[in-house]
Amino acid sequence: MIAALRYKSVTKGIFLASAAYRFSLIFTFLGNLIYMVIVYFLWQRIYANNETMHGMTFNQTFIYLTMAASIYLLFKSYTDWGISRQIISGDIAAQLIKPIDHQMYELAGSLGYVLFNGVLITIPSFSAIVVLFKGSIPLGINLPIFIVSLSLAYLMMFFIDYMVGLTAFYTESIWGISAAKDTIISALSGALIPLAFFPEAAQNVLKILPFQAIYNAPLQILTSSTLEPLGYLQLLAVQVFWVIVLYLLSRLYFRQAINKLVVNGG
Repeated sequence: MIAALRYKSVTKGIFLASAAYRFSLIFTFLGNLIYMVIVYFLWQRIYANNETMHGMTFNQTFIYLTMAASIYLLFKSYTDWGISRQIISGDIAAQLIKPIDHQMYELAGSLGYVLFNGVLITIPSFSAIVVLFKGSIPLGINLPIFIVSLSLAYLMMFFIDYMVGLTAFYTESIWGISAAKDTIISALSGALIPLAFFPEAAQNVLKILPFQAIYNAPLQILTSSTLEPLGYLQLLAVQVFWVIVLYLLSRLYFRQAINKLVVNGG
C-alpha cells in the first residue's frame, strides 16, 4: 500500500509539473486541429467518387486517422529520453539504489504525462471531431471497450519506450533509435494509413506484429459498427498477449542492461 501511494505521488507530481508547459501543449493541440483539417479535405477528395474504400467509409477513415494522431500525442511521455538522460548524467545510479521498482517508477511518471496530455489534447480533439467536423462515432459498448483497449495500447507503448531508453546503457545516445522506433510504429501500426488499405499479404504480416495492436486495434473498436462480441474479444486478447510479452522482455532487458552501467565523475 505504501509503495502504491509512493508511485501515485509520482504520477500526481508529474501531472502538476506538466502544467508549466501548458502553452506548449496548447500549441500542440492547435497543430493537431490543423492536421485534422488537412486530413478532412485530403481524404474527402480521395473519397470523392466512392462511398466506401476497403470496407471503410470516409467518416470512419477520418475518425480513424485523426484519433490516431491524438493517441500518438497522448502516448508521448518521452520515457525513453528521460531514461537516456538519467544514464548519460549518471543519475540512474541514485535511482537504482532507491527502494523502488525502477520500471514502476517510470510507469508512474509516464502516466502523469499521459493524463495531462489526455486532458489538454485527446479529450478536446475528440470533442472537436464530433462537434466541428460532424464525425459520427458509433455509440455503444464499443466506447468502454475502446477505453480498455487504449489502456492496453498505452502499456505496450510504454514498455517499448522503456526498452529504447534502456538501450542508452549500450549506446548512450538514442536519438536515431528513438526516431526509428517512432517511424516504424507509425508506419506499421496503421497510424498513418488504416491497415485496411494495405495489401492483403502485408496485412497478414502486420497482424502478427505488436505494432498494429497499439493503434489499429483500439481504432478499429472505436470506428467499426459491425464488430461482434467475439471480434472485440479477439482484438483485446491480442493486446493482452503483447502486453505480457513486452512486459517480460522489458524486465529481462533491464536486468541485462544494468550490468553495463558505468558512471563517470566523482
